[in-house]
Amino acid sequence: FLNEEARIVENTKKVIETFSSYGLNFEIILVDDGSIDNSYNLLLKEFSDNSLVKVIRNHSNFGKGWALKTGYEFATGDLILFLDSDLELSPSHLPKFLKIMYNENADVVIGSKLHKASVVNYPFYRRILSIGYYSIVKLLFGLPIMDTQTGIKLFKREVLEISLPKVIVKRFAFDIELLLIIFKNKKNIVSAPIELNFSRKFGWNLNFKVVFRTFIDTFAVWYRDKILKYYDRPFGENRKFFYSIILFSEKNDEFEREALHKFQSILYPYYEIILVGEERLETVKDYKFLKVGKDIADLEKLKFVLDSGLIAGEIVVFARLNSFPDERFLFNAGRILSLENLGAIGGYLVLADKVSFLEEIFYLVSRSFFLNFNLSYRYRPFVFKRVKELNFNGLFVKKELLVIKEKYKNEKRIEHLISDMVIDGNKSLYYSPDIVLYQKFPRNFKEMFENIYSNALSRSIELKKIILERKGTFSFSYLMPYLFLIFLLIGFVFGWFYVIIFYYLFILISRLFFYGLKKGIVLFIFTAFFQIFYSLIYLFGSFKNKKGRF
Repeated sequence: FLNEEARIVENTKKVIETFSSYGLNFEIILVDDGSIDNSYNLLLKEFSDNSLVKVIRNHSNFGKGWALKTGYEFATGDLILFLDSDLELSPSHLPKFLKIMYNENADVVIGSKLHKASVVNYPFYRRILSIGYYSIVKLLFGLPIMDTQTGIKLFKREVLEISLPKVIVKRFAFDIELLLIIFKNKKNIVSAPIELNFSRKFGWNLNFKVVFRTFIDTFAVWYRDKILKYYDRPFGENRKFFYSIILFSEKNDEFEREALHKFQSILYPYYEIILVGEERLETVKDYKFLKVGKDIADLEKLKFVLDSGLIAGEIVVFARLNSFPDERFLFNAGRILSLENLGAIGGYLVLADKVSFLEEIFYLVSRSFFLNFNLSYRYRPFVFKRVKELNFNGLFVKKELLVIKEKYKNEKRIEHLISDMVIDGNKSLYYSPDIVLYQKFPRNFKEMFENIYSNALSRSIELKKIILERKGTFSFSYLMPYLFLIFLLIGFVFGWFYVIIFYYLFILISRLFFYGLKKGIVLFIFTAFFQIFYSLIYLFGSFKNKKGRF
């Protein structure tokens, strides 16, 4: 649900009353997908002592797909019902769905507005869109169902276990992707009639941008299925590893204390926290602590941690306290880490909640393809894939691979050091869109310049080390800043200004389309400037000597 404070408590009571009247053994999992109203607190106040109700919170609005994936991780039942929180589709549909599941030996029963026995009252334009979208879905995927988007679906648990972990779409085409994966696994999907009285304000949640993004997400699912064969890849078993989360403290401020509290509030039961820093942070829950000066190099900090004997987990998770998790962190990682050839996984970073306009702008600049090139997966959801580097925040590593060797002594960045350890252990690094941490991004121009400068400099030094010392693994991404500068230089030298103008016009139009007029223009200016700044620092870093001088 999202911003439903006016009715979420009352609707939850209606569901409890309805299911109780059927004599069912049930639980209700409410997922707050980044609400900015008082919904979450109202639910905690009303149901904190009710064992039938679990209230889970995402700190950002990811979309329906992510919310349902989150809810699944906390579900314990053999049958799982997805139900929209507005209750336009009544929970009283459940007995009919259960009967259909039993009589037709169905693995999934989905409500369908287009079922011949359905009784629906909703706008004509939505009927046209539903029929049009059904036709496209039928053409692209051949799914044996007419309506994929209705907000009530009943699943057998084992069906979701083999399908949900492969789902990437978090918003507009989530249902299509989920049902396609289930269909490809030869499970029986059956449509059921519903009664629907559309009561939302005309046009609610539907505009050109929503329709456009829905079609883009739908064709992206087709591309992953037909071209990449992405949904055919295997997953490991859902093992419940014991995790040691190693957190690096640098500022000992209020943000770090709150971040530590959120790491301690992860609902996964099997983990420990080891804090590395100059001082302990005051929290209610206890944790392991290693006192280390902030001026000590990352290599020495890591060596100190590994030699301490405090790590009890099979898997080590690294992060700095400029980041924090949500409550589902750790739940899905076991499915990936149980793969034999995998040594480390990481995900992507998103903006923390309640931020200023400038911090949001700097976050959007930081995640832009025009600045990160083919490394932009570090800031957004992409397909599960093998990669050559990962973010430090949220980096999962199998403990046995963390062996420091003499050749690492000149390594500057700890994430590059850990990557070298994994590769030397003949294992691979993988990116997963299911691993997310919220991070504090630069909040002023000084922090942004320092962040861009240090990132560009460290990557150029890493490239020199690969070329001159044969350390690390080369990837094409190392050449992108050079190619960008060459593109600008050729354009100016040969007078191909129209090519440069077209390039920057493309950036401007894309920013305006996705972010609106004000934010789009500001983003365009900052993205264009920092791309040039990053590339120049990267170039100058290529001429630095080992002492850091030009």
